Amino acid sequence: MKKATRVRGRLFQRPGSPRAFRLTERDLRLLANIERLRLASGEQLAALDGGSAQNVSRALLALWENDYVERLLGQMESRVLYKGSFPLIYGLTRQGAWLLRKHGYDVRRRVLYETDKQRQAGWRFIEHRVDITEFMVQLELACRNRSDLALIQRSQILDAADKLQRDRRVRLYANVRVDGEHKLLSVDPDETFGLRLTNAQKECFFFLERDRGEMPVHRRKNKEQTYFAKKMQTYYEANRAGEHEREFSLPNFRVLTVTTTKERVAQMSKAQQELTSGRGSNLFLFIDEESLRHKNPLEADWINGKGKVVKLAD
Repeated sequence: MKKATRVRGRLFQRPGSPRAFRLTERDLRLLANIERLRLASGEQLAALDGGSAQNVSRALLALWENDYVERLLGQMESRVLYKGSFPLIYGLTRQGAWLLRKHGYDVRRRVLYETDKQRQAGWRFIEHRVDITEFMVQLELACRNRSDLALIQRSQILDAADKLQRDRRVRLYANVRVDGEHKLLSVDPDETFGLRLTNAQKECFFFLERDRGEMPVHRRKNKEQTYFAKKMQTYYEANRAGEHEREFSLPNFRVLTVTTTKERVAQMSKAQQELTSGRGSNLFLFIDEESLRHKNPLEADWINGKGKVVKLAD
């Protein structure tokens, strides 16, 4: 047991004398991908790189030893709790963010000054964020194989927003009626992206919710408790009020929810039926983990709020 602990410790303790480091274009691409995704495993970064996974692993090791990327300590907890091997999870350090800025990358001010705060993130946050990254990686790889559409990244969407909004998180506000009273609620999507359909000259935008099944779908006895139906109601009212246009100049959006099981998809679908007086809404699309595991996000069958099977690019 002591030996295993020492091995894990070496994975997260930088050596006193890091290996010699010569910056390459691959290094900059890796840093840029980590900055964009926030947290990513070595396997996910290798998939985006498209080259040798071994070379990517060596590059990440050199970047880590030289303090340009971080191996978050919180992942040690999951390695203790669960058996088996786990890919190392990487985040950007402040030094890595400034290196990107020095080489001409548009790194947000918030990233430059706040990225080190994630160093103490717990394993639940890490696993949730890596799940989001997995969706975005699979989506990006799928888009690379399509000539009729292109992925619009969150940074590109914020570039089109009001200048004062570009450096903050994506957040929508809405006046929602709760228990007979109107309350100002907000919702922060787990991720934001768009698809540009080149043949149709059309752009569609999406807010992603990666649900891990830990939040109740419906409200229970505690009136202050967060529940998923409240999130959907906030999205619904924000859409009706045109907050997406006012805040981010988005002409449209849909809410994608990836959740744990088909049963939970059914619960969520029922909840949004209730908040729309039984009509259902095309604003919401749902899918379970198992269905998404067999197909990429573009090819997978999503269930919309009216119970119909659709594709993202429809």
